[in-house]
Amino acid sequence: MDYCKQIIELFVDGIYLDNKITKQWKYIIHEDWVYDWVKSNHPKYKLGDVIMGFKYEIGDYLDWHRDNQYSQAYDKTGGVVLNNDYDGGVFEFGDGSILNQTPGKSFEMSRNIQHRVTEITSGVRYSLHYGLIEKEIKQKQLI
Repeated sequence: MDYCKQIIELFVDGIYLDNKITKQWKYIIHEDWVYDWVKSNHPKYKLGDVIMGFKYEIGDYLDWHRDNQYSQAYDKTGGVVLNNDYDGGVFEFGDGSILNQTPGKSFEMSRNIQHRVTEITSGVRYSLHYGLIEKEIKQKQLI
């Protein structure tokens, strides 16, 4: 959890996204120690080049989407919710299930799964998101 508080302090110089899918702040996290910490949570994968931080304030949300509609470069999406002192902001999947949002607990998911983050009704929600690439390339057997 201490890492989470330190990472939240890095959320400076962001850009506000306001379009038909989302209203939220976006940050690029450049610190090597964050990259190393995130990488250590996903030993089966190579971490993509960019770690994005997202800040959701009251009224912000991320509507239904699939991450593969933005990029095909990664095998999975990974993320970490950094705090829990907010209301709303539920990470919900298309089948109605909800992500465990324990601060500091990383997750992995397929990039073709429909999901959203519901509107924040109080507080501020912070999270990290990034692409993951399988370390071992599966080779197709030639027949």
